[in-house]
Amino acid sequence: DSKEPYIEIVSIPENSMFIAKNSKTYEEEKQIAAKAPVETISINNINNNNNKTKIKKEKKFSYIIKIGDFYFNKTALIMTKRIKYETTIRDPKIQKLDDNKYRVYLGPFNDINSLQISFNDIQIFEFENIEIIKND
Repeated sequence: DSKEPYIEIVSIPENSMFIAKNSKTYEEEKQIAAKAPVETISINNINNNNNKTKIKKEKKFSYIIKIGDFYFNKTALIMTKRIKYETTIRDPKIQKLDDNKYRVYLGPFNDINSLQISFNDIQIFEFENIEIIKND
């Protein structure tokens, strides 16, 4: 999607399960079934695709840049002052996550260009753990 050019990469492990669409009963299984008191054998289709029309939802572009999480509000305030003083960014924000955790972030960004500009501006600090987080 050119409006939201981010992708999620998912790895499929080697020992993952799959469901076969067809099945075959071997002679050995038929012999056991003939000797055992089996009333019915059934194969259920667990596929949930009941020919439902999927409605494509328009994704809203909304991301934040997480600068860091801090244990004290005072430390988070110092970081926001440093960002304002040393960059062209004028609106860093603080989010209280819980009693002892405060997040300093930039955004939200509604387009890729403003996200990229702010991300490049914050790179002068050379922080290792700057994250781009999608707002849900």
